[in-house]
Amino acid sequence: MSQETCHQKWSRTRPPGGVHRRRQSVSHAHRSDALLKKLALPMRNFRLIGSLPFAAFSLVSPALATPQTEEYVTAHGKAQSLKNSPVIGGRLGLSVQHNPATINIIQRSLMEQRGYAHAEEAADSAPGVSSGGSPGSPAQFMMRGFSGSQILILRDGIYYGPTTMVNRPLNTFNLESVQVLKGPSSVLYGQGAVGGTVDMRTRDPVFDAPHANALVSYGSFNTWNAGVGGSIPITKTLAIRSDFSRTSSDGYVKGADPHSNDFTTTLLWHPNRSFSARLSVDYLTDQLSTYYGTPLVNLGQTGDAAGGLLHSSTGLGVTKSSLWKYYNVRDPKAGSVNATPTLHLSWTLSPHVTLHNKSYFIYAKRRWNNAEAYSYISQAGSTDAAGNPITQGSIGRDRFYVYQNQHQVGDTIDGQFDFHILGFKNRVVVGGDAYYLRFIRNRGFPDATYADSVSLTSPDGGSTGDFAGEFPYRKSPTTMLDAGIFMEDVLTLRKDLRLVGGFRYDWLSLNRQNFNQNDSFSAASSFKGHYNPSNFRIGPVYDLTDNISLYGVYTTAEDPPGSNLFTANRGQFTRLSTSRQGEIGLKATALGGRATTTLSLFDIRRAHVLVSTGPDTVATAGSQKSRGVEWQGDITFNKHWSLSGNVAYTYSRYGNFQPSATINASGNKVPDVPAVTANLWAVWSRAANLPLDLGAGMRYVSERKGNYANTLSLNDYALVNVFAGWHAYHGVTVYGRIDNLANKHFIQWADTSYPSEVMLGAPRSFSISLQAGF
Repeated sequence: MSQETCHQKWSRTRPPGGVHRRRQSVSHAHRSDALLKKLALPMRNFRLIGSLPFAAFSLVSPALATPQTEEYVTAHGKAQSLKNSPVIGGRLGLSVQHNPATINIIQRSLMEQRGYAHAEEAADSAPGVSSGGSPGSPAQFMMRGFSGSQILILRDGIYYGPTTMVNRPLNTFNLESVQVLKGPSSVLYGQGAVGGTVDMRTRDPVFDAPHANALVSYGSFNTWNAGVGGSIPITKTLAIRSDFSRTSSDGYVKGADPHSNDFTTTLLWHPNRSFSARLSVDYLTDQLSTYYGTPLVNLGQTGDAAGGLLHSSTGLGVTKSSLWKYYNVRDPKAGSVNATPTLHLSWTLSPHVTLHNKSYFIYAKRRWNNAEAYSYISQAGSTDAAGNPITQGSIGRDRFYVYQNQHQVGDTIDGQFDFHILGFKNRVVVGGDAYYLRFIRNRGFPDATYADSVSLTSPDGGSTGDFAGEFPYRKSPTTMLDAGIFMEDVLTLRKDLRLVGGFRYDWLSLNRQNFNQNDSFSAASSFKGHYNPSNFRIGPVYDLTDNISLYGVYTTAEDPPGSNLFTANRGQFTRLSTSRQGEIGLKATALGGRATTTLSLFDIRRAHVLVSTGPDTVATAGSQKSRGVEWQGDITFNKHWSLSGNVAYTYSRYGNFQPSATINASGNKVPDVPAVTANLWAVWSRAANLPLDLGAGMRYVSERKGNYANTLSLNDYALVNVFAGWHAYHGVTVYGRIDNLANKHFIQWADTSYPSEVMLGAPRSFSISLQAGF
């Protein structure tokens, strides 16, 4: 049964004790809500159970904790279950154990307990994943040595466009889970996902009874989070769920002032066992953090070095006096409006045939107007846009105006068929999809190298202004048409041996147009292209026992290059990028489901890679190779203690690559890729037999390079977080959290588009929240 839909399958099972009980087996999101719905039962009837990806404890009635036997049903009360069938794993309905890929699911209960306010924080808990980026390219992910648009971001399985251009930070209150798939997934989604795919799954209605959820949270830097939502069964076959959340903050760099409002509503109609329809609308408005970084300076001139952050072979660094200073203008703009209606349909024509259809429309407007690049003026002679001399030791600033307008419409249809081939059980999914994307990018930059300047130690703001060369802006409308056919198949050769495969073929048309400031067409930089990528994956899954599986998989990806196609010009993008990955791994469950572990080894080779070398320029790297190992382990010792951890090692290097006339990065390390990332969490539940959960987490990120030349190295760092949850009364929980307990100063990201600055990570902070669910 495909987990993409909200189709419900009813069956009769015999739970322990021999009592016949009718149960409902639904998608993963539905089951989580269904299990949590009875929190208002008397406290003496509750016991603690674990959730994903480690024992994130909730209060659940024993009557609701009946073990489930079918492969795609969540095994509650245990460590991360390999029996789940996440949507991100494909349309075959394979469990995590029997899917030849590395998959991590971060469930809502876990996000609540650890205090993850944004989806990026949740994804960072998966092995080998880190996030960062500037407000110009927000919410970037790095995994398996790749980042930016080489990581595919989905919202309920829908592709929004290149990650660095269209992705926005999402509030976790509206989400049921964050799902992560490692490695190339062009076979599944037809887009440039080389390092991995992240899918943000929203919450669905349930039919059993009305439910309500609420959240209010306050923390450091005047940070507020609030949310309210609920599910109501209108009739026995029609239910609705709506969620609204808001986040706001002064920012850990005062003046950044990020905030967002996210409204999601879903109407679910299930008139009978064979048909369901899910209509959903998501409406998001936001203002990104406008902290673009802290400038790198010549420490030989300034002194006052802030230690422990980085080291540079060219004498660059960050001064103590510039830490947590805001170098942007007083009236920055980095906001957006996004609306996405979607319709999911599912028909079960027979026990062996199921059809699905997904239609969607995307409308978005985004606007940036900031001082984004901050350059230390090491010698006299520079002037600003007004012709005024810039004092040596000051920070010269640019201006960057960009306005985006996006319209996208698409549809996917597929059929799932179960039958036998020569006596072997077989499931095949065949289908096709198509979308039309119209993306208009208007941009303007002042003619001068520096629009203005500010003091290094006391930046005084300034305004966005109206500089010569910035207006009228340059227009770049781009149209992308894509149509594809795909097939997925799992052949059960024996009870303990499966062969999983997939194939996809696309017809991709790209029309990239550029217009000059006088509105004349720029034929020299515009181009059209027609491409026909074809990709496949194939791999066996062998069960050593019922709970231990080995797998291997070979995957190809021929797709648009890794950087943003909407900034590419004629001559920069001439052919599709080609990738291939080999991966082997092991997945195991032990101790009656209380312990799970996964281990994977991968090798990725990618050619004709497009990388960003500036705010409006790209270059082609000859190749990039990445290989490594990832491990995840979860164990619930007893009803009080659980432990979860992961570690990843990544080796990632460029092949032949010269990003500029003065830099040859061939053989260099890929920027922002740590060799080692590690996470560890421990939870003491029902501490001292009180309705209290105590937990601690540690995150380690090793040294990374901060530029293509590898002359800048970002120091490694380790962060310790602590959290606690007091189950006060009938589904009401008070959570407390302290991040970066030791107040470690560190650099989170170095954006290669802004080589003159680095992004500092957040200092120590606290939050306290009240969460309720009835």
